[in-house]
Amino acid sequence: MAAVEAYVGTTRAERYVEQLSSHFAHQPGGMKLVSSEPGELVIDLGEATWRIRAEQDGLVLRVEADPARLDEVSAHVGERIEQIGRRDSLQVVWKSVGETPV
Repeated sequence: MAAVEAYVGTTRAERYVEQLSSHFAHQPGGMKLVSSEPGELVIDLGEATWRIRAEQDGLVLRVEADPARLDEVSAHVGERIEQIGRRDSLQVVWKSVGETPV
């Protein structure tokens, strides 16, 4: 499995985690909420895993998937976060795990 991570700055990280927790509790499109702890979610996307963690000033996102599907899955996750956070102008920029941010 390959992985990418993103840090999304927001003062409402906990709120987004709560909103996503409620959304994924209904298992939309076969996606399953695997773990839900205060401020943190793990979602099974079928062929990938999505982790979300709220920090004081932002969200930490991590997607793990087969290298052949990683770009597709992470793009979908990023679009979803940006759609949910459009009022706050959230922007997701993925970095390969181990890649040094510029």
